[in-house]
Amino acid sequence: MNGYQVSGSLMKGFLGHISYETVLSEENEGIEISFSFGKRLMENVSDEDREAASLAWKKNYGRDASEEEKDRLIGMEKTEINLSVFHNGAYVGCAHRDETERKIRISPLEASAGFTPWNFKGGVLRIVLHCYQILNDDTPYELIVSGKEAHR
Repeated sequence: MNGYQVSGSLMKGFLGHISYETVLSEENEGIEISFSFGKRLMENVSDEDREAASLAWKKNYGRDASEEEKDRLIGMEKTEINLSVFHNGAYVGCAHRDETERKIRISPLEASAGFTPWNFKGGVLRIVLHCYQILNDDTPYELIVSGKEAHR
């Protein structure tokens, strides 16, 4: 596998999973994944967003929120996209990190935090993006995967 690169744009409110698959060569051993996304914080606060903050505040605190409290609650929100890695159906790990850019390395001898060392020799690599909260329209993301061949 030389490389695999995809990018896209998500709409505000999207909640779901996006799966990408590719076939790995028999000479492949490890992988490197680079994932990034933009527009982490809410750019345009709508009346609906303020109402949702008000309802959440009341549900959790049992009273109406002040304007300052609504603003504080909205300011704490962020877009969240995590990713999981599978090889031939086996779960290899997940990156649940509070970062907009991630670099993940997985090989038979070592792996980034949250992943198991793994030999990616041949078969199907699947990467799943878990989109939990997209706060803005046109939220861009990019996924780059490169394979590392075994040293001979």
